[in-house]
Amino acid sequence: MDKVLIVDNDPEFLDQTKKGLEKVRQFEVLTAEDGEKAISTLSEKNISVLATNIETPTLDALELLAYMSQRHPNTPCIVMTDRGKPWFKKRISQQSFLYHLERPFEIGSLVSALFVGLNLRDEGESAKGMIMASLLPLLELQQKTCRMEVRAADRRKGFLYFEDGELIDAHCGKLSVQNAAREIASWNRISFSLSELPRRRTRRRVKTKLMDFADATWSREGQAAHSEEDNIIELEDEIIELREEDEDSGTEEKEASAGRESSTEMRNRALEWLTGIAEKVVNIRDCLLIAVTTGSGRVLASDPKSGGLDVGQLALAMTGFMTSADKAASRANFDRAGSATLHTAKGIVIVQRLEAHSDDTLCALVVCGPRSNWYFIKSCLEEISF
Repeated sequence: MDKVLIVDNDPEFLDQTKKGLEKVRQFEVLTAEDGEKAISTLSEKNISVLATNIETPTLDALELLAYMSQRHPNTPCIVMTDRGKPWFKKRISQQSFLYHLERPFEIGSLVSALFVGLNLRDEGESAKGMIMASLLPLLELQQKTCRMEVRAADRRKGFLYFEDGELIDAHCGKLSVQNAAREIASWNRISFSLSELPRRRTRRRVKTKLMDFADATWSREGQAAHSEEDNIIELEDEIIELREEDEDSGTEEKEASAGRESSTEMRNRALEWLTGIAEKVVNIRDCLLIAVTTGSGRVLASDPKSGGLDVGQLALAMTGFMTSADKAASRANFDRAGSATLHTAKGIVIVQRLEAHSDDTLCALVVCGPRSNWYFIKSCLEEISF
């Protein structure tokens, strides 16, 4: 069984997290209250994913990540912080070797992040190692004063100099200071070490802000600066092409729902949901189809790369499946079914109601292969729905 290591100096948090993760029964959970104990565990056990608080006694997250980059370069890492989460313009945050998780969070969010790490390892993506851009925000967040020595996979070496979290100087071969900083910030599969800031490097020579080198901003600011339309366009370019159903389809349903909301409003809402779902699950292995439908089975938006799947027929069939689930739940004196999972030899179909309080609720419909991590996908859908 895969082993995951959780590092935090709060014993109560560790205990609650361990109990929550053990309910998943997908991995063995180990804990450490400080960086030194974490390193001791890492030297004795084969850890599949590391999750650490940004601040721990003896070693902070950056020092622990430096150790990981040198001794365990293929082990995905998660950094938990209550001081913000970087939002990466090039969409590296949710599918990268270094995952950022903002506190407080539900246990399902940590489960999802751990599964991302396990998927990266299983698919060989973790061999690409730590990305420099995803590491830079932590130096600003921790207001580090230090010299960072960075080595790339091709043996290139460079130095970055920080004072109170600001990048003040850089050195890489014969490059200018600005170009040296930009070059180092682009490196992948890095290893690094931290040391004291030399006295001769205290003058600020780098003019560009650190987060600009990371091509990132802090999540709340970044999300406010980008409209929903921007997010959808980004998905079209880098993740998924959205397809809307014919304007004339479902005429009878539109008439029946008159007075609740217009077809355009429902479609826009469906695109927003699809955007949120795609951000989390589109790169998961064997994810064959993502769609958002009405409660009556009309497809509002979907991933067009669904091969030979008839999305419309599948949506109608799963609507009937959910209706049967509702009846079964009612007979057992349970509430309305929030989701259903259909397992077959050829694949797995997941239906998740996104708006349980709505008269004509929107549903997420995801189809994945039989070997996919369907539990992780289901956890992602539960985070998105309400």
